[in-house]
Amino acid sequence: MKHPIKRIALLLLAMFSITISAQETFSDTFSSVSYSNNDGSQNWSTDWLEYNDNNNPANGYISINNDELRFRYIWSENIRRSADLSSYYTASLSFDWSTSSLETGETLVIQISSDGSSFTTLDTFSGTQSGTFDQDITAYMSSNTTIRFRKGGSDWSGNNDRTYIDNVTITGVSVPATDTDGDGISDVVDLDDDNDGITDEEEYCSTISAPFLTSSDVGERSVVINHTDTGYLRLDFSSMDNSFQLDINGSTIHSSVLEFENGALDPGDEYFVFQSDGSFISQPWVANSNGIPRLRLVVNEFGQISLYGSRNTSSTTLELMEAQSGTPFNTIPWVPGNNNTFIITNQAGPGPEGFTGELFASSICDTDGDGISNEFDLDSDNDGILDIVESGVLNESGVADANNDGRIDGAVGGSGSNGLFNGIEDVDTEYAIHSYSILDSDSDGSYDAYVLDADGDGCNDVREAGFTDNNDDGYLGPNPVTVDSEGVVTSGSDGYTTPADNDSNAAYDFREAGAAPTITSQPVDVTTCPGCTTSISATVSADQFQWQYYNGSSWINLSDIGIYSGTTTNLLNIANPTQSENNTPYRLMVSNDSFVCGSTTSNTATITLQVSTVITNRKVTYRVNKN
Repeated sequence: MKHPIKRIALLLLAMFSITISAQETFSDTFSSVSYSNNDGSQNWSTDWLEYNDNNNPANGYISINNDELRFRYIWSENIRRSADLSSYYTASLSFDWSTSSLETGETLVIQISSDGSSFTTLDTFSGTQSGTFDQDITAYMSSNTTIRFRKGGSDWSGNNDRTYIDNVTITGVSVPATDTDGDGISDVVDLDDDNDGITDEEEYCSTISAPFLTSSDVGERSVVINHTDTGYLRLDFSSMDNSFQLDINGSTIHSSVLEFENGALDPGDEYFVFQSDGSFISQPWVANSNGIPRLRLVVNEFGQISLYGSRNTSSTTLELMEAQSGTPFNTIPWVPGNNNTFIITNQAGPGPEGFTGELFASSICDTDGDGISNEFDLDSDNDGILDIVESGVLNESGVADANNDGRIDGAVGGSGSNGLFNGIEDVDTEYAIHSYSILDSDSDGSYDAYVLDADGDGCNDVREAGFTDNNDDGYLGPNPVTVDSEGVVTSGSDGYTTPADNDSNAAYDFREAGAAPTITSQPVDVTTCPGCTTSISATVSADQFQWQYYNGSSWINLSDIGIYSGTTTNLLNIANPTQSENNTPYRLMVSNDSFVCGSTTSNTATITLQVSTVITNRKVTYRVNKN
């Protein structure tokens, strides 16, 4: 049965653990005869601008009349308006339209541009009809996104040739500006959203890491990789000769094929160069001698795409790349829970095709089901041990959590530009990786922070840490579990203190696989006489020993008093037993300090008292019946 988790503090969860996107609109309903109407939540960056007309909204071939933008008898006249969409990660354009008496060849087109000069036609309107236009324009988002209406074919031949436009609206969806850990870096670009020392990429789950293809002169070829429930993707090329396209669920990442070799542009290709200086990557078909990829493409949780390259074969860093013309990447709409298909295509070239790399796909997940995804959850498995402890990052020099809040001390102010603490990263960039190895104590492929039994010994971490698990489900405290807005269990009676190290070997017990001892030689029955001395022993390697006797109804622990000694060793000594010890059963309980989930019980050994058959008193010997 899935462990029930109570969702609490809904407002806080909405603030801190749920990705909330804000919608803004740029709109004109033409309710006023003006080219400067702003009827949306945001203002357009320009007014409507007429070209080859009188730029007067009250009259002319283009005008505003009866709450509509009207076109008549259009030859070279056109009109445009711009909006700043640079802060959004998706956008759409919509409007209502109708046409009247447009003869064959006479059309009105809606066009769009990301730079205000190079336009792409989105749709064409003709005849006598009406409808609603609604289309994604994410690929054209920029600080100067411009829409334009103009004729698309022949000059309109008569004054009754008309088109009417209304309710022009651009809807932009913005990237949340939330900074969960307060380190000054927005979550959307923060590599460690909760400052627990584990990057968000490592806190995702349901991952696939698939290598693909090798260099070969075989012409165009593709590789198909499938993954269920993707919310993040990283594509690394160790070599690339010399162009590729990536299709995700039927949508390409860019409107053109990505070409990297200067002078090799084919129809449908676009050059991709370094953003800083517009230069080309050197020999992308040769692997980097420092082990970093020649190209890295990342699709983040918002579907935004970033492309990086190593400038030459000896580069030690990756640098941001872009289309030479500035054409933006498309935005990928992740659909949680769905199967995703990735098709990577290497186009045929004049020489051997180089196409070697690895695709890493993952999903944002909530391991413990408490409503807070791992990248915001300070205890991702609800075992009462903070992720910062289970990761092993506190073993690194200069890393501490003195206030026990689950975050690295000094991370606010000490995490550079990428939100990952400077002391545990290889470089302060958006593609940084850990300089330490996250602990996976039992080497099963799952980090300690996300499993309930980190060392795989059958004893849950919550118990090995010394905390209370009321129902033995591996979670801290009783059932149901309640948590705060940071994923810390609030329903337990303890937890979140230093985990136990019962054998004092400087390794927490939850990381150290243990087991109950095995007894190699069991105790055996003994026969002795009143007033004599005897012993019962077992051969076993253990940390704790406890001899017990049976009083007829229960087993009782022995201690070193009276006739007994060695009660906490493997050898029980019995001196001067009396008739009351006759036929008493004894057993040994043994355990190991690092394994609190079980002990081992020996076989029972019974002591029998028997008097001697020969008694000598004052030099006179008597023989008696031994019974």
